[in-house]
Amino acid sequence: MRLRHIALGCALAGGLGFLAVPAGTAFADSTGLAAGKPALTGGKPALTGKPVSTPPAMAKPRISVSSPVTDNRYGAKVTLTVTLGPTFADRTVSLYATPSGGARTLVGTGTVGADRKWYARYAITTATTFTAVFAGDAYNAPNSASRTLDAYARVTDRLTGAYKTSKSGSGGVYEFFHGSGTLTLYSTVAPGKNGGCLEPESEQYDKGVGWDADTKYGCDKLDGKSHDAAPFALSRAVGDRYRIRGDYFRGSSDTANLSAQGAWLYFTVTK
Repeated sequence: MRLRHIALGCALAGGLGFLAVPAGTAFADSTGLAAGKPALTGGKPALTGKPVSTPPAMAKPRISVSSPVTDNRYGAKVTLTVTLGPTFADRTVSLYATPSGGARTLVGTGTVGADRKWYARYAITTATTFTAVFAGDAYNAPNSASRTLDAYARVTDRLTGAYKTSKSGSGGVYEFFHGSGTLTLYSTVAPGKNGGCLEPESEQYDKGVGWDADTKYGCDKLDGKSHDAAPFALSRAVGDRYRIRGDYFRGSSDTANLSAQGAWLYFTVTK
């Protein structure tokens, strides 16, 4: 844990490491469209999908799995669409999820509707490969298709050391610190990223300009619980407003999640 400085004026860099702000699941919630059992006509199954005059000899129907979003926030409930091409009788499909570093699990099984589609939902927390499967039947060969979706990590931040908290006129929340005190930014990254890079970032508010002077302070190494504590001295920051957050930067070995940033936390420094 190294002490940094938040300050007015120019940024400082050197042996002391002072940097200043100058004057930025698997659950299945699937809803297959209703499609009844194929009617029997003259002892033969009726055609489903595209009309076929005679049963094809073990034809392999097209199948795909898709989602409107490929880069998802941590914990987002994504909607997966399984599309199955014409078959002679069976219209049942299954969807499996294989999260990064995890085992393959069944999301759900359903029957595609008249539009040849079936839908499922899944709460994603890491890069996940989804596999749609048609098991095949007496007339159609089995087939499958896969697609991988990415997920951002989640950064949760909080501050300690404030002597009071107040709402601003715009409805935001500001924490107030004395210049003689210490502000500590606590960050947690999910899922666990032991040894990963967490970099604090702050901005100063300038009237007539807005938030500027994006200042970053170099990486801290996340501990075994994926936590970081970054203390800041405030003696050089009296009399102005700031905001701060933690930024997670994925390393080359992290194939499970994309880099992510925490929500801005706002504070004011007084005497």
